Amino acid sequence: MKKLVQSLFVLLLIASSVLAQDRRITGKVTAAEDGLPLPGVSVKVTGTNQGTQTDANGNFTISVAPNAKSLEVSYIGFETQTLQIGTRNVFN
Repeated sequence: MKKLVQSLFVLLLIASSVLAQDRRITGKVTAAEDGLPLPGVSVKVTGTNQGTQTDANGNFTISVAPNAKSLEVSYIGFETQTLQIGTRNVFN
């Protein structure tokens, strides 16, 4: 009986860790006018302090909770945009 309880406990731990995994969102931010990459753009999960910045080539990667709804993309001199995540994992 003790082995059965231990086995169930281990299975519950594994199942809960699989369900709680973050999603990985990637993308590239470019200027609409000329298509050039924008380095240093802030990409933040809406309603949290979790965020990142684009690299020199405008690329970013961020891990978001499964319940995250949107990303805020902001850059000095540009209007902040809110992007709905939905089922997407790549934003360009």
